[in-house]
Amino acid sequence: MISKHTTAKSKSIPLSGTVLVVALLVVSIVLATVYAREGQDGPLHRVQSVAGMVTAPLQFAGAGVAYAADTAGDAVENATVSNESYTALQQENAQLRDQLVQMEELRQENERLTALLDIQSQYQIDGATGRVIGTGSDAYSRDITVNVGSNSGVEPGQAVVGPSGLVGQVTEVSPLTCRVRLITDPQSGVSAYLQSSRDQCVVKGAVDGLLYLEYLDDAVQVKVGDVVVTSGMGGSFPAGITIGTVTNVVNQAGTSDRTVIVSPLSTADALEEVTVVFSSSAGDAAAGDSSDGQDAGDASASDDAGVSDDASDGTDGTDAAYDEYYDESGEGE
Repeated sequence: MISKHTTAKSKSIPLSGTVLVVALLVVSIVLATVYAREGQDGPLHRVQSVAGMVTAPLQFAGAGVAYAADTAGDAVENATVSNESYTALQQENAQLRDQLVQMEELRQENERLTALLDIQSQYQIDGATGRVIGTGSDAYSRDITVNVGSNSGVEPGQAVVGPSGLVGQVTEVSPLTCRVRLITDPQSGVSAYLQSSRDQCVVKGAVDGLLYLEYLDDAVQVKVGDVVVTSGMGGSFPAGITIGTVTNVVNQAGTSDRTVIVSPLSTADALEEVTVVFSSSAGDAAAGDSSDGQDAGDASASDDAGVSDDASDGTDGTDAAYDEYYDESGEGE
Protein backbone atom coordinates (compact mmCIF):
# COMPACT_ATOMS: atom_id res chain seq x y z
CA MET A 1 0.00 0.00 0.00
CA ILE A 2 2.82 2.29 0.88
CA SER A 3 4.65 1.57 -2.37
CA LYS A 4 1.65 2.50 -4.49
CA HIS A 5 1.33 5.89 -2.75
CA THR A 6 5.01 6.61 -3.30
CA THR A 7 4.77 5.81 -6.99
CA ALA A 8 1.78 8.06 -7.47
CA LYS A 9 3.59 10.94 -5.74
CA SER A 10 6.70 10.59 -7.92
CA LYS A 11 4.61 10.73 -11.09
CA SER A 12 2.92 13.97 -9.99
CA ILE A 13 6.20 15.89 -9.76
CA PRO A 14 7.03 15.84 -13.48
CA LEU A 15 3.43 16.70 -14.27
CA SER A 16 3.60 19.83 -12.05
CA GLY A 17 6.90 20.91 -13.69
CA THR A 18 5.40 20.58 -17.13
CA VAL A 19 2.40 22.63 -16.14
CA LEU A 20 4.73 25.34 -14.74
CA VAL A 21 6.75 25.52 -17.94
CA VAL A 22 3.59 25.74 -20.04
CA ALA A 23 2.24 28.45 -17.76
CA LEU A 24 5.42 30.50 -17.97
CA LEU A 25 5.45 30.12 -21.75
CA VAL A 26 1.86 31.32 -21.98
CA VAL A 27 2.62 34.29 -19.68
CA SER A 28 5.66 35.19 -21.76
CA ILE A 29 3.63 35.13 -24.97
CA VAL A 30 0.94 37.27 -23.38
CA LEU A 31 3.48 39.77 -22.01
CA ALA A 32 5.26 39.95 -25.35
CA THR A 33 1.96 40.58 -27.14
CA VAL A 34 0.95 43.27 -24.64
CA TYR A 35 4.43 44.87 -24.80
CA ALA A 36 4.30 45.00 -28.57
CA ARG A 37 0.83 46.54 -28.64
CA GLU A 38 1.12 49.04 -25.83
CA GLY A 39 2.74 52.46 -26.30
CA GLN A 40 5.91 53.88 -24.76
CA ASP A 41 3.95 54.89 -21.66
CA GLY A 42 2.52 51.37 -21.12
CA PRO A 43 3.05 49.55 -17.82
CA LEU A 44 5.51 47.03 -19.23
CA HIS A 45 7.64 49.81 -20.73
CA ARG A 46 7.66 51.62 -17.38
CA VAL A 47 8.70 48.43 -15.62
CA GLN A 48 11.50 47.99 -18.17
CA SER A 49 12.73 51.58 -17.56
CA VAL A 50 12.74 51.08 -13.78
CA ALA A 51 14.63 47.82 -14.18
CA GLY A 52 17.15 49.53 -16.45
CA MET A 53 17.82 52.23 -13.87
CA VAL A 54 18.27 49.65 -11.17
CA THR A 55 20.73 47.56 -13.17
CA ALA A 56 22.67 50.50 -14.73
CA PRO A 57 25.13 50.83 -11.78
CA LEU A 58 25.78 47.14 -11.94
CA GLN A 59 26.48 47.35 -15.68
CA PHE A 60 28.84 50.33 -15.14
CA ALA A 61 30.66 48.44 -12.41
CA GLY A 62 30.93 45.47 -14.69
CA ALA A 63 32.38 47.62 -17.47
CA GLY A 64 34.94 49.07 -15.03
CA VAL A 65 35.98 45.63 -13.93
CA ALA A 66 36.30 44.53 -17.57
CA TYR A 67 38.44 47.62 -18.41
CA ALA A 68 40.66 47.00 -15.41
CA ALA A 69 41.05 43.40 -16.47
CA ASP A 70 41.98 44.45 -20.02
CA THR A 71 44.50 47.00 -18.74
CA ALA A 72 46.05 44.46 -16.43
CA GLY A 73 46.28 42.03 -19.31
CA ASP A 74 48.04 44.64 -21.49
CA ALA A 75 50.46 45.42 -18.68
CA VAL A 76 51.29 41.77 -18.27
CA GLU A 77 51.74 41.44 -22.03
CA ASN A 78 54.04 44.49 -22.17
CA ALA A 79 56.02 43.22 -19.23
CA THR A 80 56.69 40.02 -21.07
CA VAL A 81 58.14 41.67 -24.20
CA SER A 82 61.32 39.92 -25.16
CA ASN A 83 64.75 41.54 -24.83
CA GLU A 84 65.17 41.32 -28.58
CA SER A 85 62.08 43.46 -29.19
CA TYR A 86 63.20 46.05 -26.63
CA THR A 87 66.65 46.25 -28.22
CA ALA A 88 65.09 46.66 -31.66
CA LEU A 89 62.94 49.53 -30.39
CA GLN A 90 65.99 51.22 -28.89
CA GLN A 91 67.89 50.95 -32.17
CA GLU A 92 64.95 52.34 -34.13
CA ASN A 93 64.67 55.25 -31.70
CA ALA A 94 68.39 56.01 -32.07
CA GLN A 95 68.08 55.95 -35.87
CA LEU A 96 65.18 58.38 -35.75
CA ARG A 97 67.20 60.76 -33.56
CA ASP A 98 70.12 60.59 -35.99
CA GLN A 99 67.80 61.37 -38.88
CA LEU A 100 66.44 64.41 -37.04
CA VAL A 101 70.00 65.69 -36.45
CA GLN A 102 70.89 65.18 -40.11
CA MET A 103 67.74 66.94 -41.27
CA GLU A 104 68.54 69.93 -39.02
CA GLU A 105 72.09 70.08 -40.40
CA LEU A 106 70.74 70.04 -43.95
CA ARG A 107 68.26 72.79 -43.11
CA GLN A 108 70.96 75.04 -41.67
CA GLU A 109 73.31 74.33 -44.58
CA ASN A 110 70.53 75.20 -47.01
CA GLU A 111 70.00 78.53 -45.25
CA ARG A 112 73.72 79.38 -45.38
CA LEU A 113 74.09 78.46 -49.05
CA THR A 114 70.94 80.38 -49.92
CA ALA A 115 72.38 83.49 -48.24
CA LEU A 116 75.64 82.98 -50.16
CA LEU A 117 73.75 82.66 -53.44
CA ASP A 118 71.85 85.85 -52.59
CA ILE A 119 75.07 87.85 -52.18
CA GLN A 120 76.47 86.37 -55.39
CA SER A 121 73.33 87.46 -57.21
CA GLN A 122 73.35 90.88 -55.57
CA TYR A 123 76.90 91.67 -56.69
CA GLN A 124 76.78 89.53 -59.88
CA ILE A 125 79.74 87.51 -58.67
CA ASP A 126 81.40 84.79 -60.70
CA GLY A 127 83.55 82.60 -58.47
CA ALA A 128 84.18 79.31 -56.70
CA THR A 129 82.37 78.36 -53.50
CA GLY A 130 84.10 76.18 -50.94
CA ARG A 131 83.91 75.01 -47.34
CA VAL A 132 86.09 76.39 -44.56
CA ILE A 133 88.29 73.50 -43.41
CA GLY A 134 90.67 75.32 -41.08
CA THR A 135 91.07 78.51 -39.05
CA GLY A 136 94.20 80.18 -37.70
CA SER A 137 94.57 80.44 -33.94
CA ASP A 138 97.19 83.21 -33.88
CA ALA A 139 95.80 86.68 -33.13
CA TYR A 140 98.64 88.19 -35.17
CA SER A 141 97.79 86.13 -38.23
CA ARG A 142 94.06 85.73 -38.77
CA ASP A 143 93.32 83.44 -41.69
CA ILE A 144 91.18 80.52 -42.82
CA THR A 145 91.72 77.59 -45.17
CA VAL A 146 89.14 76.81 -47.85
CA ASN A 147 88.84 73.57 -49.84
CA VAL A 148 89.07 75.19 -53.30
CA GLY A 149 92.36 75.87 -55.04
CA SER A 150 94.05 76.44 -58.37
CA ASN A 151 92.22 73.47 -59.88
CA SER A 152 89.04 75.50 -59.40
CA GLY A 153 90.55 78.71 -60.82
CA VAL A 154 91.57 80.33 -57.54
CA GLU A 155 94.51 82.74 -57.65
CA PRO A 156 96.33 84.85 -55.04
CA GLY A 157 94.86 88.31 -54.57
CA GLN A 158 91.25 87.37 -55.24
CA ALA A 159 88.62 88.67 -52.84
CA VAL A 160 86.56 86.32 -50.70
CA VAL A 161 82.99 86.95 -49.55
CA GLY A 162 80.66 85.25 -47.10
CA PRO A 163 76.88 85.34 -46.62
CA SER A 164 77.12 88.72 -44.84
CA GLY A 165 79.79 90.52 -46.86
CA LEU A 166 83.54 90.78 -47.35
CA VAL A 167 85.66 88.11 -45.63
CA GLY A 168 89.21 88.62 -46.86
CA GLN A 169 91.66 87.97 -49.66
CA VAL A 170 93.44 84.88 -51.00
CA THR A 171 97.15 84.86 -50.10
CA GLU A 172 98.28 81.30 -50.85
CA VAL A 173 96.99 78.70 -53.29
CA SER A 174 97.53 74.97 -53.73
CA PRO A 175 95.78 72.75 -56.27
CA LEU A 176 92.99 71.82 -53.85
CA THR A 177 93.01 74.50 -51.14
CA CYS A 178 93.69 78.16 -50.55
CA ARG A 179 94.54 80.33 -47.58
CA VAL A 180 92.50 83.47 -47.02
CA ARG A 181 93.73 86.39 -44.96
CA LEU A 182 90.77 87.84 -43.08
CA ILE A 183 90.05 91.56 -43.11
CA THR A 184 90.50 91.51 -39.31
CA ASP A 185 94.15 90.46 -39.69
CA PRO A 186 96.56 93.18 -38.47
CA GLN A 187 98.32 93.13 -41.86
CA SER A 188 95.08 93.60 -43.82
CA GLY A 189 93.90 96.89 -45.27
CA VAL A 190 90.94 97.59 -47.54
CA SER A 191 90.09 100.77 -49.45
CA ALA A 192 86.56 101.71 -48.46
CA TYR A 193 84.07 104.51 -48.04
CA LEU A 194 81.21 105.45 -45.76
CA GLN A 195 78.05 104.47 -47.55
CA SER A 196 76.11 107.50 -46.29
CA SER A 197 78.61 110.23 -47.28
CA ARG A 198 80.77 108.37 -49.84
CA ASP A 199 83.89 109.67 -48.05
CA GLN A 200 86.99 107.58 -48.75
CA CYS A 201 88.90 105.79 -45.99
CA VAL A 202 90.92 102.66 -45.27
CA VAL A 203 89.68 99.80 -43.10
CA LYS A 204 92.53 98.31 -41.08
CA GLY A 205 92.55 95.05 -39.15
CA ALA A 206 93.88 94.75 -35.61
CA VAL A 207 95.00 92.20 -33.04
CA ASP A 208 91.76 92.61 -31.07
CA GLY A 209 89.74 91.29 -34.04
CA LEU A 210 88.05 94.63 -34.72
CA LEU A 211 88.36 96.94 -37.69
CA TYR A 212 89.45 100.57 -37.56
CA LEU A 213 88.82 103.41 -40.00
CA GLU A 214 91.99 105.24 -40.93
CA TYR A 215 92.86 108.18 -43.18
CA LEU A 216 89.35 109.60 -42.86
CA ASP A 217 89.21 113.39 -43.08
CA ASP A 218 88.66 114.96 -39.67
CA ALA A 219 85.83 117.08 -41.05
CA VAL A 220 83.79 114.02 -42.01
CA GLN A 221 80.93 113.29 -39.65
CA VAL A 222 80.85 109.67 -38.49
CA LYS A 223 78.15 108.16 -36.32
CA VAL A 224 77.42 104.76 -34.84
CA GLY A 225 75.54 102.61 -37.31
CA ASP A 226 77.21 103.99 -40.45
CA VAL A 227 77.78 101.24 -43.02
CA VAL A 228 81.26 100.80 -44.48
CA VAL A 229 81.64 99.25 -47.95
CA THR A 230 84.49 98.54 -50.31
CA SER A 231 85.36 101.38 -52.69
CA GLY A 232 86.99 99.29 -55.41
CA MET A 233 90.06 101.55 -55.37
CA GLY A 234 93.17 99.56 -56.23
CA GLY A 235 91.20 96.80 -57.92
CA SER A 236 91.79 94.15 -55.26
CA PHE A 237 88.23 94.13 -53.97
CA PRO A 238 85.01 94.66 -55.93
CA ALA A 239 83.27 97.92 -55.05
CA GLY A 240 80.13 98.12 -52.98
CA ILE A 241 80.56 94.98 -50.87
CA THR A 242 79.61 95.48 -47.24
CA ILE A 243 82.50 95.34 -44.75
CA GLY A 244 80.80 96.21 -41.47
CA THR A 245 79.15 98.92 -39.42
CA VAL A 246 80.55 101.64 -37.16
CA THR A 247 80.06 100.59 -33.53
CA ASN A 248 82.01 103.27 -31.68
CA VAL A 249 83.55 106.70 -32.24
CA VAL A 250 86.07 107.79 -29.60
CA ASN A 251 87.15 111.44 -29.75
CA GLN A 252 90.48 112.36 -28.19
CA ALA A 253 90.14 115.19 -25.69
CA GLY A 254 91.77 118.44 -26.77
CA THR A 255 92.59 117.19 -30.29
CA SER A 256 90.85 116.47 -33.54
CA ASP A 257 92.04 112.86 -33.42
CA ARG A 258 89.44 110.14 -33.09
CA THR A 259 89.21 106.37 -33.22
CA VAL A 260 86.45 104.88 -35.34
CA ILE A 261 85.75 101.21 -34.62
CA VAL A 262 83.98 99.02 -37.17
CA SER A 263 82.42 95.65 -36.39
CA PRO A 264 82.81 93.20 -39.31
CA LEU A 265 79.65 91.51 -40.54
CA SER A 266 81.49 88.28 -41.35
CA THR A 267 83.45 86.64 -38.54
CA ALA A 268 85.64 83.55 -38.81
CA ASP A 269 83.77 81.73 -36.05
CA ALA A 270 80.49 81.79 -37.99
CA LEU A 271 81.95 81.01 -41.43
CA GLU A 272 81.37 77.57 -42.91
CA GLU A 273 81.13 78.32 -46.65
CA VAL A 274 82.65 81.20 -48.62
CA THR A 275 82.98 82.27 -52.25
CA VAL A 276 86.24 83.26 -53.94
CA VAL A 277 85.45 86.11 -56.35
CA PHE A 278 86.77 85.76 -59.89
CA SER A 279 84.84 88.74 -61.23
CA SER A 280 82.01 91.05 -60.21
CA SER A 281 80.32 93.11 -62.90
CA ALA A 282 78.19 94.90 -60.32
CA GLY A 283 81.35 95.85 -58.45
CA ASP A 284 82.91 97.34 -61.58
CA ALA A 285 79.84 99.46 -62.18
CA ALA A 286 79.75 100.57 -58.55
CA ALA A 287 83.41 101.51 -58.69
CA GLY A 288 82.77 103.72 -61.70
CA ASP A 289 79.79 105.36 -60.03
CA SER A 290 81.79 105.98 -56.87
CA SER A 291 84.67 107.54 -58.79
CA ASP A 292 82.40 109.74 -60.87
CA GLY A 293 80.43 110.85 -57.83
CA GLN A 294 83.39 112.30 -55.92
CA ASP A 295 83.66 116.08 -55.89
CA ALA A 296 86.85 118.02 -56.61
CA GLY A 297 87.73 118.24 -52.92
CA ASP A 298 87.53 114.50 -52.45
CA ALA A 299 89.63 113.92 -55.57
CA SER A 300 92.26 116.35 -54.31
CA ALA A 301 92.29 114.66 -50.90
CA SER A 302 92.76 111.28 -52.54
CA ASP A 303 95.60 112.55 -54.71
CA ASP A 304 97.32 114.13 -51.73
CA ALA A 305 97.03 110.89 -49.80
CA GLY A 306 98.52 108.92 -52.67
CA VAL A 307 95.52 106.71 -53.37
CA SER A 308 96.02 105.04 -56.75
CA ASP A 309 93.92 103.08 -59.17
CA ASP A 310 96.79 100.70 -59.93
CA ALA A 311 95.84 97.07 -59.35
CA SER A 312 97.49 95.08 -56.60
CA ASP A 313 99.48 91.99 -57.40
CA GLY A 314 97.52 90.32 -54.61
CA THR A 315 100.48 88.47 -53.10
CA ASP A 316 100.50 90.32 -49.79
CA GLY A 317 96.76 90.16 -49.09
CA THR A 318 96.27 93.94 -48.96
CA ASP A 319 94.71 96.50 -51.21
CA ALA A 320 97.14 98.37 -53.50
CA ALA A 321 95.56 101.72 -52.65
CA TYR A 322 96.01 100.97 -48.98
CA ASP A 323 99.66 99.90 -49.47
CA GLU A 324 100.57 103.07 -51.32
CA TYR A 325 98.69 105.25 -48.87
CA TYR A 326 100.23 103.48 -45.89
CA ASP A 327 103.81 103.67 -47.23
CA GLU A 328 103.66 107.35 -48.19
CA SER A 329 102.28 108.31 -44.80
CA GLY A 330 105.43 106.93 -43.21
CA GLU A 331 103.56 104.81 -40.70
CA GLY A 332 104.85 101.57 -42.19
CA GLU A 333 108.42 102.32 -41.11
